Amino acid sequence: MKKLLFLLFLLFPTLAVCGEPLLLINPGRETFLNFPSASVGNDKTVTVFLPEPAVPLRGRYPVIYLLGAGPDDAQAAQEKLDGSTRKAILVGVNFTDAELADTDKIATFFSRELVPYIDTNYPTVDEPAFRGVASDGAAGAKALAALLAKKNLFTRAFILNGGTEPVSLAGADPALRVLLVGERAQAAVWQQTLEDMHMTYGKDFVTALGGTELLPALDLDYLLAPEEDLAVKKAKAQVQPAKISLSADEKAVLSVKATLENGREYDYIPLSPRMSPPYLSWDAAGGELKPISGATSGTVKISGFVDKKTFKAKIRLKK
Repeated sequence: MKKLLFLLFLLFPTLAVCGEPLLLINPGRETFLNFPSASVGNDKTVTVFLPEPAVPLRGRYPVIYLLGAGPDDAQAAQEKLDGSTRKAILVGVNFTDAELADTDKIATFFSRELVPYIDTNYPTVDEPAFRGVASDGAAGAKALAALLAKKNLFTRAFILNGGTEPVSLAGADPALRVLLVGERAQAAVWQQTLEDMHMTYGKDFVTALGGTELLPALDLDYLLAPEEDLAVKKAKAQVQPAKISLSADEKAVLSVKATLENGREYDYIPLSPRMSPPYLSWDAAGGELKPISGATSGTVKISGFVDKKTFKAKIRLKK
């Protein structure tokens, strides 16, 4: 029995400490079961995914908090950290969508309990510019917005599948940087919100269409890159097909790719491209161009980009 107790102590070093969460240590991660919280209760699991396989860690790291992630995401987290140029400590909390709906409790938990705990017990860069939060789904996006409104807490945000209902980001830090990933209709809504805040594509936010899972879609190399690497260097548009009939049933798909100074490429959704002559209607959520009533045959030039950057594309209308 004594040998068994000694083995358990080696495996679970915090088991014998009264009032502390149970800590399970595995290669590359530490899992806190029943993390104590006066805000959200004591049944939450907090998983810390480490950027190095061995402890103690050799440096100080940014931290990205993952709403809804847990121990089952260990392999995805390891693959993400191994494949990223920029390393970070990832902290997952297994919130459900129902729990995320209480945004006041979530904001209190992070600002007063979890973030101070992580910054105290791990070698983090304890500054908002090196601290981010990631969400998946509409409920997570609303909770993320509440966290961004907390002063001196987060300046990096990853919104995956954020829904098509506009969510205010009022009160967010002026240094906010956002990665938008999801279907076009959702990304268009969020991009409109960011452009209305006078945020600049590249330096302040980028869009990546597609992506269905939180950790595989997380782009640490954008969120943690120096600002000078993120200006838009060039933008390229493509129209498919390049010729459409004046028939009301005809349509074309417009897609735009933006390349940043560091060479990384992202999608851009033009919310209101300039067209000359103005013979086409534009559906940003669907990415579709259609001839309008009264259009005549000829070539329509399309251009426009946020922050005075331009792309150009031509589409020929035919009878």
